[in-house]
Amino acid sequence: MNGFKKLCVLAALSALPFTAACKPPKYIKYNSESGDFTAQVPWGWSVYLDRQGDDYYSYTFVGPFDPEFHRGVPTLQARWYGKDRVRTLPDGAVEAYSTPREFVERTLRDLYGPDRALKVEPHPISVSGWEATHFVVLAPMEVPGTMRFGVSEEAGSKKTVVLRQHAYVVVPMDTGFYVLIYPATRAGFDKYEDRFNNLVNSFRALKDGPGGPSLKP
Repeated sequence: MNGFKKLCVLAALSALPFTAACKPPKYIKYNSESGDFTAQVPWGWSVYLDRQGDDYYSYTFVGPFDPEFHRGVPTLQARWYGKDRVRTLPDGAVEAYSTPREFVERTLRDLYGPDRALKVEPHPISVSGWEATHFVVLAPMEVPGTMRFGVSEEAGSKKTVVLRQHAYVVVPMDTGFYVLIYPATRAGFDKYEDRFNNLVNSFRALKDGPGGPSLKP
């Protein structure tokens, strides 16, 4: 199934009546459609799924409007990439990755380019019992001058840019890997960094990918 599918609107839950002594929680447990992972996500955020069978998917959790984010939209993402599985991109191009290391290297090179800087160098962390790789990249992206949110003027030029500060955690599995992403801007990064950290710390892989076998607890 290609394209985005709106699974539910977590924001609707926040419309439920609460008494002054019973405030909504900061996070809510989210179970993936295929039952392959669970994680705590921000209460009140919407979630969309873009899926290409069991080869690739991307859950996008969308927060409230914030003018310091690109297009005014703060998001968190949880993706799955099957090993050597071909993914079709929106422009019709295709991509595939053999290893998490290849994903990290090509993402830094191809997506962020030579003007990138590593705010946090790739280093190992433990996620759901697996040795994952965490890094944060800082890189400008030129955008049309008509864009209003999350933009700034590049010093010494008239270019309008989004100064991306994106955090990644890549979690290896036997048949592919998960990627948790916080695609923020430098100006907005601190606002929802705690939500990303909670997503990472609460992430639990239950299966080896959406079509894989269950993992031992």
